[in-house]
Amino acid sequence: MPSLFITGTDTNVGKTVVTRAIIQMLTEHHFSVVGYKPIACGGDDSLPTEPTQYDYATEDNPDVLTILESCPKEVCYRDINSYTFIHSSTPVFAALDAVHHIQLEKLNSDLAKLEEKFPNVVVEGTYGWLTPINKDYSFADWVIQNNMPVVLVVGIKEGCVNHALLTANEILQRGGKLIGWVANRVNPGLRHYHELIELLTQKINAPLLGQIPYMGHPERKQLAAYIQNPEPLLEYFQQ
Repeated sequence: MPSLFITGTDTNVGKTVVTRAIIQMLTEHHFSVVGYKPIACGGDDSLPTEPTQYDYATEDNPDVLTILESCPKEVCYRDINSYTFIHSSTPVFAALDAVHHIQLEKLNSDLAKLEEKFPNVVVEGTYGWLTPINKDYSFADWVIQNNMPVVLVVGIKEGCVNHALLTANEILQRGGKLIGWVANRVNPGLRHYHELIELLTQKINAPLLGQIPYMGHPERKQLAAYIQNPEPLLEYFQQ
């Protein structure tokens, strides 16, 4: 069953917003689709000295809730999320071997369960492409292992060209399929927005799928129309 991975150039660039937009667009085209956020992190940056107590400390991560609200009603929070931590730095601690209990088997099992129930799954990563899952394994490794094509979310801001090109090149160099990219305007006062879009379109070796303008509370909005070039996604999910 087709699964698609959403990554970003950084944190807070709009991965969840784009995940919502793609789910809504596919739903409008009559695809049965569900979202999946394997690892969600919160805002407490203190070191988790006893990490196991923070697995599902709460079920109120805003990214997961946004995806849940975008999905069919027959799923619940834990169906679409394997781990919720209260710490925003959990991936850093995972890389340093301070968090031991993120199990790849659980991520694979939870993804497989969704793929059995839904023909199409949109998976949102955590932070960026090379975010660690543990000290030896990253989201990039997991995506390649599961043969998921990638959509790159670029937060349009100062410095985004470098971040976007580095990430796009890294995806391709690992043998990943970059199905396209989405521009998310995170800075309404940014000068030369259109010039940046033109430059990125020339430099990224994948099509521009859409542009999401700056807006208040996009997680509450209907966003499907902002995926202005859905054909690469529709072609993939129709296979």
